[in-house]
Amino acid sequence: MPVDYTVPAIDRAVRLLEILSLAPQGRSLAQLADELGVPKSTLFRILHTLEEHAVVAEDPDRKLFTLGMRLLEWGHAALSRIDLKTVAHPTLQKLAHETRESFYLAILDHDDVIIVDHVDTPEVWKMVTRLGHRSPVHCTATGLVLAADLEADDLERLVGRKGLKKYTDATITGLGALKRRLAKIRQDGHSIVDGEYKPDLCAIAVPLRDHSGRVVASLMTAIPSERYRKNKRRAKELIAILSRSAGMISQRLGYNSSKLST
Repeated sequence: MPVDYTVPAIDRAVRLLEILSLAPQGRSLAQLADELGVPKSTLFRILHTLEEHAVVAEDPDRKLFTLGMRLLEWGHAALSRIDLKTVAHPTLQKLAHETRESFYLAILDHDDVIIVDHVDTPEVWKMVTRLGHRSPVHCTATGLVLAADLEADDLERLVGRKGLKKYTDATITGLGALKRRLAKIRQDGHSIVDGEYKPDLCAIAVPLRDHSGRVVASLMTAIPSERYRKNKRRAKELIAILSRSAGMISQRLGYNSSKLST
């Protein structure tokens, strides 16, 4: 029988903090005791200890307890140690191994898209770009996913600085068309670019979000356009795979969709 090394008081404190994290308006001592199933006298000592360390705060007028500012300091310290590539790379490796496709991690940097990490399968031909190479925002799957999270003013300034260069006959070259495209990407949760940057390349990308909900990177795969056009079912499969994987990576970056939507 496995040995239980759990410390009951610490376990109660953690469960207490979980409850308070879901109650920004606060909870009374009686409410917390009822939710935790702990005597008020025991819970009072836990709350008093946490309050002494600024982990919990009490509103003396309403007699309600909320999370304290010390947790914010700890959270920022933890988030500052999160490295995007370190978090995402194992997922890229797993995806490439399981699907026999190539996967890429990209960010927006000085109005351009930069691939910061990738895992290629042995069969793939180098059809995307080399690591660190800059690509345009308006006609790449990664760029469109990243641009979809920009404020309207920021998008217009970016277009003003970089323009909307035509790379193929399918490239978007008008700001209005670009805005409509980005609105659809926000609705769909992914972007598909087929022959808009390179005529023989189809790329599919989804966003990665951090603890604040901001899009900080994109996860992308690319296949030959000919294969995409002949097998749209495969594209749907890749979208589902990318979306699930992006959700897991985003969680590791601190993203919590349920809390941000409440």
